[in-house]
Amino acid sequence: MKDNIYNKYFKKRNESLESSDQKMNSERIYETFNSALNFLNFDTFNRNQQLIDLGCGDRSFIKFANEKGLIANGFDVDDGINFEKDKLSLNDNSIDHIITNSVIEHLHDPNIFLSEIKRVLKNEGNLIIVTPNFRFSYDEFYDDPTHVKPYTEHSLKKVLEMFEFKQIHILPWFVKKPNFYWRLPNSFLFGRLIPFRGDASKFIPNFLKGQTKSILAICKK
Repeated sequence: MKDNIYNKYFKKRNESLESSDQKMNSERIYETFNSALNFLNFDTFNRNQQLIDLGCGDRSFIKFANEKGLIANGFDVDDGINFEKDKLSLNDNSIDHIITNSVIEHLHDPNIFLSEIKRVLKNEGNLIIVTPNFRFSYDEFYDDPTHVKPYTEHSLKKVLEMFEFKQIHILPWFVKKPNFYWRLPNSFLFGRLIPFRGDASKFIPNFLKGQTKSILAICKK
């Protein structure tokens, strides 16, 4: 029953994504990831590197990453994979970057998911996770019927430490904002208090946009 609910939900989500301007959204997300990697002095995305998107939806981010010269691919429920049970059909120590945007909160147990990520990443490879921050999204988190496991910036860091990821950085998910936002005191609260989301009307000044209730976690194998 669970798989059936998940498949129906994500099929509907992917169909809705196809009707929106996903290339622009993918560009914004790509540039934000790269900016965060640079901010942390991690290896940024480079041509001919291997990138995997877990929970890739309509694959628009993968298409954009390939256009930028990466060798990108991904997995989602449409491929018949269950991230809580299945191994990834990838070789050990073969991937430079793994991103997983809005996936881990859908898993009751992330053990196999994170173990597989650890297995296939190269040494010093990057893992990038985006997930809602329950500290600020608790009132709407379960409006998504497939959300099952909430995280805060503290609990997600502890989980990544349990799997022995290195150089773990937990940041607010600021999209296309200046890097100094990540240096601000109480940056998570600051992100919550910004009045409007980054994709708000173009008539709203940029300094009023960028609200976030989500976590951006970046670490290395």
